[in-house]
Amino acid sequence: MFSTDFFNSATVEGMLEAPGSKWHRDPPDVIPLWLADMDFPVAMEIKKALINAVQDEDLFYNTDDAARAAMAEKITRRNGIEATADDLFITQGINPAMWLAVRHACRTGDEVVVTNPIYFPFYVATEVTDTKPVEWGLDMEDGYSFDVERLKELVTPRTKLIFVCDPHNPTGRVMTKEELKGIADVAVDHGIKVFVDELWEDILFDERKHITLASLNPEIERLTMTSWGFSKTFGVAGLQMGYMCATDREVIEDIRKQARGVMRGTSTLAKAAAPVMLGNKLDWWRRDIMAHLHKIRDLCYRRLDELPNVSYPRLEGTYLMFPRLDYGKTSEELHEHMFKEGRLGFSMGTQFGTRGAGHLRMCVATSEAIINEVFDRMEKALSSL
Repeated sequence: MFSTDFFNSATVEGMLEAPGSKWHRDPPDVIPLWLADMDFPVAMEIKKALINAVQDEDLFYNTDDAARAAMAEKITRRNGIEATADDLFITQGINPAMWLAVRHACRTGDEVVVTNPIYFPFYVATEVTDTKPVEWGLDMEDGYSFDVERLKELVTPRTKLIFVCDPHNPTGRVMTKEELKGIADVAVDHGIKVFVDELWEDILFDERKHITLASLNPEIERLTMTSWGFSKTFGVAGLQMGYMCATDREVIEDIRKQARGVMRGTSTLAKAAAPVMLGNKLDWWRRDIMAHLHKIRDLCYRRLDELPNVSYPRLEGTYLMFPRLDYGKTSEELHEHMFKEGRLGFSMGTQFGTRGAGHLRMCVATSEAIINEVFDRMEKALSSL
């Protein structure tokens, strides 16, 4: 399936032979760009940890003490929060943590600030909890900057939670310290809880540094629930593992209470692999994957610049590009046209909010060969519009 070039060897034929829903949802002649799954092999260190856990028969009920201890050590070392294992709650990925945050902070009818656009499960979390999403609009023309003055205008006495996604899906923005501080000031001034999704913290371009919002000061730390995971850095979404941190003891205890009887953590195999992914053994992966993704991003820039009537935000973080195609078509029409004429499976921009109109989201964590084939098909499909 893969040649010696670890991050640049994926082929369409090879990916079709591999498991996973990304390459098997649609007919085999469709290149999938819709799911934020990378087309790279799993690191051997992770596979060894999983194999060892099976050989050791770590398949019975077991604690998550070792995994939470490794998570706390990583958060202290890399995220600037003095965390302990008692501050951690393990979830089945990031999405359940969104629901738990709303359950903790809100009651029926309370307001939750959600950027537009944003990863759509944030909206789902408000729907299933009968809370009201209040949209904080982001504009591509402004570089998807987070206008804190606009945030202040949205806050009412019913505002109980602010959702933050940094690095931001789908726009690819990495928030600046000034933007994060602005959110923190608003939250502290009004006593509003904050939930931050930092799943993409390792996928940063141009030597940017990720700043954890809760690390800014003790006041915002007490109000913040932060979640991380492994799927975007290491391509292990099937392990179904995320971790949520709140250093305020009352907050984390209420989160555990809300989860009781509904969530049971994750598998013993995922917990066995967690210390490997959290430690320094995979620093080579974090370095080399970004070297490859820089090449892919720059290739995407060149190919997008050659397409007429296409604009796009610069990619600062994540491996998701969010081009806008100005052809007088809706996102739904563009999606259907690209599927039928280009045999390309994008995500519709409006999945991520009304401000995604005219956009398509595409995952670019693949090989140069596949991404060039994608743009060859795009060019041909757009020429018929």
